[in-house]
Amino acid sequence: MAYTLQQIFEALGKVENGGSMVADLQTEISKVRSEAANNRISRNKVLDALGLRDGDNVDDSIKNLATTLSVLQQLGGDPQKMGTQMETLQKQVKDLTDKYTASEKKAAEEKAKRIQSVMKSQVMAALTDGKAVKPDVFAQVLLSNISAKDDGSLVYKDGDKELSIADGVKGWLSANPWAVKNDSHSGSGSSGGSGSSGKTYTMDDLKDMSRAEINEHWADISKGVKE
Repeated sequence: MAYTLQQIFEALGKVENGGSMVADLQTEISKVRSEAANNRISRNKVLDALGLRDGDNVDDSIKNLATTLSVLQQLGGDPQKMGTQMETLQKQVKDLTDKYTASEKKAAEEKAKRIQSVMKSQVMAALTDGKAVKPDVFAQVLLSNISAKDDGSLVYKDGDKELSIADGVKGWLSANPWAVKNDSHSGSGSSGGSGSSGKTYTMDDLKDMSRAEINEHWADISKGVKE
């Protein structure tokens, strides 16, 4: 027959000095419970740090971990030092990864600048060969039609068609004769459009204007465009 704590306390209370014995027993029980609770907390902290607390087989995982540590010690390794070394290695890997990412970003930016420079150079050359009135102005407008393919080649997109930059610019000039110098008339001072209104246009203005609008305001545009 197993006795409950209440039965034991009642029995002890009936003997001489029983009250003191009950109080002492309760104190010891409280200490045991407190130690057990502290041990559970410490155990859970270790399990949490190892990521084992939520596992289905905690005991098996702990045994495997203990076996691994034992093997490392037999091989002459210090688990604590190895943990520090692993943290150092992880930091070094992160530093190298960050440096590689920054280097790749810088290389991509420099490549984009080189491509943009080549685009502008080729457009300017094509506009100059086509006797455009303002090659530097029209170059900024036409750059939006040019893109680089995966193989690095540059193409001029005219709708769904892909042309060389030279052919694309030539076609644009043909469709916009007002943008070409009129060598047959000297001293006219204008190649088309209405009189000057004194307004100064920006590149953003030109990008949003139609051909007809550019032609209409060419007297002002030809005097200079702000970046």
